[in-house]
Amino acid sequence: MEVRLYLYDLSNGLARQMSAAFLGTHIDAIYHTSIILEGVEYVYDGGINTVQPGKTHLGPPMDIVLLGKTDLPMDVIMEYLESLKEIYTMEVGG
Repeated sequence: MEVRLYLYDLSNGLARQMSAAFLGTHIDAIYHTSIILEGVEYVYDGGINTVQPGKTHLGPPMDIVLLGKTDLPMDVIMEYLESLKEIYTMEVGG
């Protein structure tokens, strides 16, 4: 199956426009990413959540990158994601 990376800019373009003035250096974006597998977007949002691709509260992705293909079965991937839910919680990331 194909593995895609969705790339979001949390600043909605403000980092590109205003970073030099506020930070003294230019940055293009404040990046946030998610992974798309078999028509499902897996995103960290205070925990690992699933949504329809491109339908997060972040708006449309600024870029979509094909990372390649994997032969791992979905049940193995889901087991791994379930194990991450204990680590990536609101308390850790928020």
